[in-house]
Amino acid sequence: MSKTAIAIGAVGLALLGVALVLPLALVAVSTRGPGASDQQGGIMVMGEGKALAEPDLAMITIGLETRASTAQLAADENNERMADVMGALQSMDIAEEDIRTVDYSIRAEIDWRGDERRVIGYVVSNSVRVKVREVDQVGEVLDAVTAAGANDIYGIQFTFDDPTELEEQARAEAMADAQSKAQALATLGGVGLGKPRIISESFVELPPLYMERAYAQAMEAGGGAPVSPGQLEVTVQVQVTFDIR
Repeated sequence: MSKTAIAIGAVGLALLGVALVLPLALVAVSTRGPGASDQQGGIMVMGEGKALAEPDLAMITIGLETRASTAQLAADENNERMADVMGALQSMDIAEEDIRTVDYSIRAEIDWRGDERRVIGYVVSNSVRVKVREVDQVGEVLDAVTAAGANDIYGIQFTFDDPTELEEQARAEAMADAQSKAQALATLGGVGLGKPRIISESFVELPPLYMERAYAQAMEAGGGAPVSPGQLEVTVQVQVTFDIR
C-alpha cells in the first residue's frame, strides 16, 4: 500500500472519530434543558442599621498665606508666623503627632498689561492638618490660631476616632432588618426561610460637616465661633441571600 493511501486512511479514521464524538457532545449539552442556570433560588433582601453618637474628634485644616515683593521675604514671614501658630497649638495641648503639614507652595503674582507679563510679588501658602481630640475645645483652638496669625481656616470636619463599636451596633441592626424582611417575604410566598447563603456589607459615608464659613463670620463680628457638632450617624447596609426550604 502506498504512503498516500495510508495517509488518506488515517484522515478518514480521524474524521469518523469526530463524527462519533460530536453527537455525544450535543446530547450532553441538551440534557441541561432550555433556560437552565447555575444559580440557585433564594430570597435576596437589603437590610439597614444606624447608630448615633456625638463625635469625639475634629479635623481642622489651618492655613497661613503671606505676600511680599520677593519669594524669600514671603517665605521668611510665613515661617515666622507659622511658628507662632504652632506655638498656639502647643499651648492648647495639641500633640505633635496630631499636626501634619498638608501643603506648602510658593507662587508668583502676575500682572498682565496687554502682552506684557510683570511679576508684582510672591505668595507663600502653608497649611497643616490638626486633630483636636477634645471637641469642646475646637472654638478655643480656632481663636488661638487666628490670633497667632492663621488667616485661612478652610476645613473643620467632625468624625470618630474609632467608629468600631458604632459600626458593630449598626451591623447588628442591619442583619436583624434583613432577617425580618426575608421572613416576611417567605411567609407571603408560603415557603420556609433557610440560612443566609450570601452576605455583603457596605457603609454609607455622610458628607463632612464644614464650619469655616460660620467661624469667619463670627470672627468678623468680633467673637469666637459657636461650635456645636451635634450627633453623627454611622449607617451600615447589608445585602443577604437566604436559602428557601
